Amino acid sequence: MKFRHTILFFMCLIFFVIKFSWGYVNSDTDTQIGFREIWGYLMRGEEKYFRKDAPITDIFYFSAGVNSKGRINISVIPPYTPVIAGGTRRIHLVISDLTHTSLMHYCLNRKHGARRNLIKDITEVSYKFDGIQIDFEAITKSDRYAFLGFLRDLKKSLPVRKILSVAVPPRRMYVDDAYDYSAISRIADRVLVMAYDQHWSTSKPGPVASLSWCREVTSYASKYIPRRKLIMGLPLYGREWGAQGFSRSLKWNQVNALMERDDAVIEYSVDQGFKVMYDENMKITLYYDDIKATRQKLFMYRNYRVGVGFWRLGMENENLWEILKITEGG
Repeated sequence: MKFRHTILFFMCLIFFVIKFSWGYVNSDTDTQIGFREIWGYLMRGEEKYFRKDAPITDIFYFSAGVNSKGRINISVIPPYTPVIAGGTRRIHLVISDLTHTSLMHYCLNRKHGARRNLIKDITEVSYKFDGIQIDFEAITKSDRYAFLGFLRDLKKSLPVRKILSVAVPPRRMYVDDAYDYSAISRIADRVLVMAYDQHWSTSKPGPVASLSWCREVTSYASKYIPRRKLIMGLPLYGREWGAQGFSRSLKWNQVNALMERDDAVIEYSVDQGFKVMYDENMKITLYYDDIKATRQKLFMYRNYRVGVGFWRLGMENENLWEILKITEGG
């Protein structure tokens, strides 16, 4: 009898270890994965695509761009979003510039005078929102200290209790550039790692965010960004590539239609999601994460005890929201 009890004890112990070490990744019954913060990016003009019952704690309204004079449109107002069960959603405004290296140099360096006005604009518009996110993706290495100085000055200028977040590129190892994870996280309240575009519009075809790649990105980020501040981005889009530089991002309904083609050749793995190949006057290759592949990333991020953020709302398979829930403890 004691021997049987011992065997039963060790069997239960093994089950417990597998479940909590590996995120119960093989379970089809553990359908809801809980996070304290679940972010969603909402494009201006696409408000109609927002699902009011989606378990999203924070909406990031994209975006207020920086103009050639280093100013932003301060007349932007938050989109209407219904109250969620147990509380209200926070609405953040994203301040963005994705491509203009010279403009960033002009805006961030104090000597040019634009930094003060940009901070003044951002501070003024912040009164309408719960937080501000800085998404500057074209900063050169030589402007790294100006960027950190800008973030420090902005944080001091923002009203109390306004959340400052910063979007940074994904890294699997140290890169000597403007996006110093440790330094940025010491200033910002949250840091979003854009863990997508592993393969991008001008690269060779490949997964947008494979599970193995995301695991390496998360492992690196969690060493330098406190986990209570760390948000890992997930793509809701697929991407296809063709000849002569053709590439485009696709929503779920577009992907679904392409997969139903008679000539579609479909491969699948949990690591890379769907790979779909077909002919449309040229050979096309498409990669897309279905809900099963996304679920594996969510289990991993839950085990790291970080938040998650989806780019972008309106592109998803709506069944995605059925596997997510908001929790108090993360």
